[in-house]
Amino acid sequence: MKDRVVVGAVATGEGKTLVGLALATLLARRGIPVQPFKVGPDYIDARLYENACGRIARNVDLWLDGPDKIRAHVDRASRGSFALFEGMMGLFDGDNLGETSTAHVAALLQAPVVLVIDLMRMSQSAAAVALGCAQMLPRVEIAGIVLNRVGGSEHERAVRKAFEQTGIPVLATLPHRAEWCIPERLLGLDRDRAERVCDIAAAVADVLERQIGSEFFPAMPSCEHLSQPSTAGKTTIAVADDPALWFTYPETIEALEHAGARVVPFSPLQDNAIPGGTRGLWLGGGYPEAYAPQLAQNEAMRRSIASAVSSGIPVYAECGGMMYLAEDMETSEGVFPMCGALRGRTSILDPKLRIGYRRAQALHDSVCDRAGDELRAYEFHYANETLSEEPAYAVDGSRAGAWRPQVLASFLHRHFLGGDPAITRFVAQCV
Repeated sequence: MKDRVVVGAVATGEGKTLVGLALATLLARRGIPVQPFKVGPDYIDARLYENACGRIARNVDLWLDGPDKIRAHVDRASRGSFALFEGMMGLFDGDNLGETSTAHVAALLQAPVVLVIDLMRMSQSAAAVALGCAQMLPRVEIAGIVLNRVGGSEHERAVRKAFEQTGIPVLATLPHRAEWCIPERLLGLDRDRAERVCDIAAAVADVLERQIGSEFFPAMPSCEHLSQPSTAGKTTIAVADDPALWFTYPETIEALEHAGARVVPFSPLQDNAIPGGTRGLWLGGGYPEAYAPQLAQNEAMRRSIASAVSSGIPVYAECGGMMYLAEDMETSEGVFPMCGALRGRTSILDPKLRIGYRRAQALHDSVCDRAGDELRAYEFHYANETLSEEPAYAVDGSRAGAWRPQVLASFLHRHFLGGDPAITRFVAQCV
């Protein structure tokens, strides 16, 4: 077996997160250092891996990053470790051309695929599905199958017999157990239930351990930790990190640090003020609408952020972070005051899903971009905004976001990697 594997599935909801977390748990038990990755722009699944193997998953996305950046990112982040990738959606699902799929990531990285197939509503047809996946893109190696939600011994025997005709090995089978259903919520897996998810992964790992031999995973060298830049004398950038606002990729933190920043996390919910000496403010997305009353009650923090914005420090805000900067937020529970750093309101009273990859162009010189810069981003939210601010981007023929000379905010999520000019520009303005 190679030093990397992709956990894929034929569709969403087949059990790839369950199997991915269980494999990460199993690897950690066997003393194999593992670096998890999540294919696609997902934040929530990625964070769950920290409980399973001690490391937060990094993200790889062909549409956002491109092949060259992905290769460099994976090689650096997984150095000395087994790279475990959890796919997104179905194995071949991606952009309109299908060229950003999990299968294409696997082919790019020459990573064999463990394919998860849910047997809840099928039997021998699973073998035909797997054979189709194996033949769809010849560059993708299907290393084996994990059969999920098997209905009993007769069911298992029938499916295994069918797989004998394909030449694709069945690595393991998982019984149908209602208690193994990973809880989900509106925008993905519920972070508050991470402990329960960890328990489920451990139970599934017990089952996999009895079926998947040690020969499937190679002996790995001792983990070579990535060097951490010194924080002495560096510019302090405060990054929101609590249950309300935590959608900031670990790659973003690393990119800020390697650009010369000292990253200090803070809690908009619990802290009274942003960290002392803050020269830049970074507000990722999250679930501010779920914590609107608590955010509103922390008046001291709201005033601290409004004062910092007024003072002219550089500010970058994505999605929920932009909602927090607005004057107020409207939810089904009422209208709640926010920081008031941006004029206008955001609302989730009439939720409408906006999801997909976006091409955007910067309309002005900003804390991250130069006017005319073209960028790729991802949008996934139910809220809307009625801000009275200069728009930041041109997106698919419309105007979006909020711009001021020292503030850049929008519903767009961007995946920043080390050396990204936008990060370099942001940190340079914080000095």
